[in-house]
Amino acid sequence: DFASRGKLLDERIDQVKLHLTHEFVDGLGSSPRPVQQPRPAIWVGGSAPASIRRAARKGDGWLPQGISKADLPGAIDLLNTTRAEAGISEPCAVGAIADFYYLGEPSWDAGPTLSGSAERIAEDAREWRDLGVQHLQIRFRSRSVEEQCDQMALFGAEVAPLLNG
Repeated sequence: DFASRGKLLDERIDQVKLHLTHEFVDGLGSSPRPVQQPRPAIWVGGSAPASIRRAARKGDGWLPQGISKADLPGAIDLLNTTRAEAGISEPCAVGAIADFYYLGEPSWDAGPTLSGSAERIAEDAREWRDLGVQHLQIRFRSRSVEEQCDQMALFGAEVAPLLNG
């Protein structure tokens, strides 16, 4: 139920961490073991204050959902403040989901999409970085698998070099 779901999620995150870190928990074996040490990263999603605080206390990373660039700095401040108050010195990675990108100008109605030159797309990605995002999920608007692959190849060839450094 809505009133207890946060507490239950907190408990389950702790249990998942134990099972990913230790071979045996409560007499039960976990196999195969993860390659990542001490365990795979736990990412917590959501943009409500409770979700941000959960990410700060329980997560290794935070992936906001539906948050605007304008609201992101305040949310990151809450994340960092809550983490410090919990006595956690390691930083919490911050992710984001970019708007849809389309390199060039689509000849069709692409809906809400940032389109244009490689520099324009790179500028948007740099804005996310400057706000404190370390992991940006890139999405491409396309009408086919071939067009999707073409957009990905263009991004790799034209945009990615503009993002280094």
